[in-house]
Amino acid sequence: MTVFAGGRYDSTVARGAPIPAPIAPGPSGQDPDLERLERAVVALAERHREALREMARLRETLEARERRIGELDERVLELNQRRQDVAKRIDDLIARIALLEGQLEPARS
Repeated sequence: MTVFAGGRYDSTVARGAPIPAPIAPGPSGQDPDLERLERAVVALAERHREALREMARLRETLEARERRIGELDERVLELNQRRQDVAKRIDDLIARIALLEGQLEPARS
C-alpha cells in the first residue's frame, strides 16, 4: 500500500462511504489490500450510478418547474393585459361621465 506523508491511510471511512475492512488473503490468493481496493472501487462505482440517477431525477424536476414557471409567466402577462384593458375602459367611462356632466352643467344654470 502507498505510504503518505501523514502515514498509512487505513481509514475505514472516506467521505462518509464505508470502505470494507481488510481481510486475510482470499481464495484467489490476492493481496488483501488489493481486494479491499477492488471492493472500494465497486462501491464507488455504485455510488456514482446512484448519483447519476439522482441527477437525472433532479433534472426532470427542474425541467418541470421551468415549464410551470413559463406557464405562470404567460398567465401573468395575460392578466396584466386584462388589467390594463379594464383600466382603459374605466378611464374612458370616467371621461364620458365628465363630458356628460359638462354638457348638463349649462342646462342646470
